[in-house]
Amino acid sequence: MLCDLMRPILVRSPRSSMKLLGWLGAGFGADNKFRKANPRYRAYWDRRLDAIVTTDLVSYSGRYSYYWGRFYDATHQAVLRHFLKNGDTYIDIGANFGYHSLLASRLVGEKGLVLSFEPHPETFKVMTAHMAMNRLFRCEALNLALGDKPGKAELTQTDDTHTGTSTLRGVARPARTFTVEIVRGDEVLAGRDFPGDVFVKIDVEGFEFRVLGGLRRTLSRVSAVSVEVTPEWLASQGASADQLYRGMIDLGFVPYIARLQWKLKLFAPSLYLVRAGNPLAGQHDVLFIRARSRLQDAAEALLRAQ
Repeated sequence: MLCDLMRPILVRSPRSSMKLLGWLGAGFGADNKFRKANPRYRAYWDRRLDAIVTTDLVSYSGRYSYYWGRFYDATHQAVLRHFLKNGDTYIDIGANFGYHSLLASRLVGEKGLVLSFEPHPETFKVMTAHMAMNRLFRCEALNLALGDKPGKAELTQTDDTHTGTSTLRGVARPARTFTVEIVRGDEVLAGRDFPGDVFVKIDVEGFEFRVLGGLRRTLSRVSAVSVEVTPEWLASQGASADQLYRGMIDLGFVPYIARLQWKLKLFAPSLYLVRAGNPLAGQHDVLFIRARSRLQDAAEALLRAQ
């Protein structure tokens, strides 16, 4: 395939573009074409994560990462690099293949701790393989879903090629379905010793409000929470973006939106923050930082420097 021949150039190129991959035949909508790729599953060194990872070329996000040689979510990586320090704790809820957990483990070091929650049984196997291949000794994997009520539930995958679409909110005509165990975060994390500042990431395809509802006690020990907010998906769970924002503010957190500023820094974009007074329209990630904490000092210093 042409994109295979071009990969040595793509991995050294500046700011990525799915449009270019589309021109080379590897963009959105080419999933079925890559079922015949040989080999379909690839491993590569991600220099941004400082880790070896595997990917399935049938998944467009997998292709994106493989041909660019780096995991596509650059914004959250920049957030972690700015806020996580040696000896901190990172709790990854909805860890998927564990890419963010891999980076976090490098940042928190041997004195820190990474806890990675992933309920999808097949995705969990890939995540733990990534941890083993990269010899992550302070990274603990948990094959559990978090929510506000314990029990069993159906994890539905809306697209059979993209495990990142798996959700507990329920969808019509799912591509795949798995029965998973749901636990309250407060119960599974009770009594755990969290070194340093605690940073939580929640990306669970619309179940975020339920996850936060089961973390009320734990949040008192947390310095920052990054949450994916999708108003339409939250509404399907009887919640709203405004409720989520207000609940976190009432617990003492200040909302920020993290963005990347490319300009001339095509290879190494800079992170910048804006304060988020109200929820944004559409899907977005919001960074809640505890007021008067070290992490808020770091956030405000970044704001002053922008």
